[in-house]
Amino acid sequence: MNREEFEKTVTSFMESHTTMTLACSQNNEPWAAAVFFARQDWDLIFFSSPKSRHSKIFSENPNASAAIHGDYHKWQDIKGLQLEGTVERIKGPVALARATATFVKRYPFVGDFFSDPETLSMGLAKKMAKVTLYRFKPTSIRYLTNEERFGRRWRLEYRDGEPVGEPIED
Repeated sequence: MNREEFEKTVTSFMESHTTMTLACSQNNEPWAAAVFFARQDWDLIFFSSPKSRHSKIFSENPNASAAIHGDYHKWQDIKGLQLEGTVERIKGPVALARATATFVKRYPFVGDFFSDPETLSMGLAKKMAKVTLYRFKPTSIRYLTNEERFGRRWRLEYRDGEPVGEPIED
């Protein structure tokens, strides 16, 4: 698979799935959490509470992994993305505005929280006021597919948000 095919496959997969599972670790204790995400170039944007277990861990240890996959009934159908990278809280008005716009474009219902919190329950609106935006910056993305054989996958490295080289089958 060349880089163009890899990028097309990965972006298509990201666009057709809405949830990623983030994994982190602190003091040798692993933790995972599922979040909605929106793609901004190669970065994945997500909302979370700064008080959540994973957000607290990321503030001390930004190293993370993530998985994006569907729900399959046979192992031969399994496809997915396995990502390594870092998580950071998005700061600054321009970066926050861009990330918010990216997220709202993908999930229009989120815009209701910003434009008219009365349209949704006040309890839900209050919860939204307690979350912030984060960015998962991949350093490596693997595309896995069992269609041709068990465990077939390609890996592409990323540096400063840009792909480096060609995908390697590993």
